[in-house]
Amino acid sequence: MSVKAKRLVNPYEERMLEFLHTCVDNNYKIHTQVSLSQICEQVSNLDWELKKFLFSPSAVDALITDSNYNPCLVVEFQSDYHDSPEAKDRDRKKATLLEFAKVPLIYSRVKNCGLLYLSSQDEEVVFNLFTGQNRENAQALIRQYCRESVAHQVKLIAW
Repeated sequence: MSVKAKRLVNPYEERMLEFLHTCVDNNYKIHTQVSLSQICEQVSNLDWELKKFLFSPSAVDALITDSNYNPCLVVEFQSDYHDSPEAKDRDRKKATLLEFAKVPLIYSRVKNCGLLYLSSQDEEVVFNLFTGQNRENAQALIRQYCRESVAHQVKLIAW
């Protein structure tokens, strides 16, 4: 019997991480495969299903933190796998917990041979990975959520 090391990310995740690095400066850090229980802390009673899910091995694909390691933004990399009812249920639970914790969530998905869709609850940006069209808008969306999250944390500290 033997064991070998395996690669942490697939090629799609690698491209997404490379793109995220172009969106943030050195004041932010990008972490992969972070468990929800490391991001969210239970402070009051949760529905049993959400509580069970919070402490399950479920992880987010990418977490952007500020320089003090406070969560700013979660980016979930979507694929056809996420179209199944089971995956949609997991994604819904993950989104609910992150919303409770006030950590913004963006979904990314490549469609139509090279179009990257970045979508939040309120907006969507389409970025052409081949031509670079709308790259600035996609980067601005990521930066906006990071800045808003840091501003929100500063507000909380000021109280």
